[in-house]
Amino acid sequence: MSSAMGGAMSEAPTPGARNAWGPNAWGLRGHDAAVEALRRAIRSGHLAHAYLIGGPSGVGKTALARRLAATLVAPSAADPTVPDLDTRAARQIEAGSSPDVERIAIGGMCDESQHDHAGDRSTRIRICQVRRLERVSSLAPFAAPFRVFIIDTADDLQTEAAHAILKTLEEPPPSARFILVAADPDALLPTIRSRCQEFTLRPLPHHHLAAALQEDAALPAAEAAALAHLAHGRYGLAMRMHADPTMAVLRESAEAEVLRLATGSRNERFDVADRLGNAWYRERESVLATIDLWREWWRDALLAGAGVERGVEGASANIDCNAADALRALRAVQTAREHLLANTSAQLALEVMMLDLPTLPLSMLGAASLEHADGTEDRVAATAGG
Repeated sequence: MSSAMGGAMSEAPTPGARNAWGPNAWGLRGHDAAVEALRRAIRSGHLAHAYLIGGPSGVGKTALARRLAATLVAPSAADPTVPDLDTRAARQIEAGSSPDVERIAIGGMCDESQHDHAGDRSTRIRICQVRRLERVSSLAPFAAPFRVFIIDTADDLQTEAAHAILKTLEEPPPSARFILVAADPDALLPTIRSRCQEFTLRPLPHHHLAAALQEDAALPAAEAAALAHLAHGRYGLAMRMHADPTMAVLRESAEAEVLRLATGSRNERFDVADRLGNAWYRERESVLATIDLWREWWRDALLAGAGVERGVEGASANIDCNAADALRALRAVQTAREHLLANTSAQLALEVMMLDLPTLPLSMLGAASLEHADGTEDRVAATAGG
């Protein structure tokens, strides 16, 4: 079952007075419709055994998953469809130490004593981790009605792990609930998606996010508006960039680089492939973060070019790129990412991506995009120098 509902959601202060951008019943910013649909399911006793929460990075997928888990494990005495965030059980969920709520992620635990996923630079969720999930999910809950497993993110599952988790979703233990988080649900096995009730989360309108940032982070109006624009309406991403300003600079740098690659020569592209290929073996997370930003940028360009989603803003919305070119670029970046995670030669995977990217004439870049790239180079240089 699929449900596409607009609005972002991320952690926010305990609910107070409601307004257009205020926190909802679960204390999250935006995506009220998804929260209310889940509350209705809890109230009626028709909760699905598995949910798939999709949406771009920083939109609040994991925050929603944690609040759903908190509602199941630590419901309010006054209203069992909302969590009691003051309880010890709810605080344990937020801290990642709950005995009844477990997050399955890259580098997580498995039952193999000789495995050290945190230290072996894993880039995928391994099948041994899913085998542990299968074992633990069959156990009775420790102190709650359910054991809840959050797979964060399902995009990171090894192929073998994805097939293994499918078996669990097909025959779920009665006391277990599964919440899959994915930036790109389309990349998952269709059979996994068919076993889940699906929600697609979307960013907040920029002016709503700016108002929320003024309220939650006490930012001046101009700074809040700039951060909302840079975060593309994603509350969680905006708050992370506010806490770590270097994230904003790196994000702008990646966006400026994808603009240069769109119009660059083959030699310029191969220089970037060489740099990232060498970095892959030392700084995998950094390279993946860059690739993910490029994928996100081309996705926004595709939506803007196809005119299928209003509200796409930023440099990618200013490029005069047709949907076919944007789709070609998106596929090239996604394929390179998959090859990198499959331990293909990093240099080869990145060079093939560069060859597959469309080459756009400078005339197709809007003036705002060119100014964005030039201005970012100046900011990055200033940051490096001081």
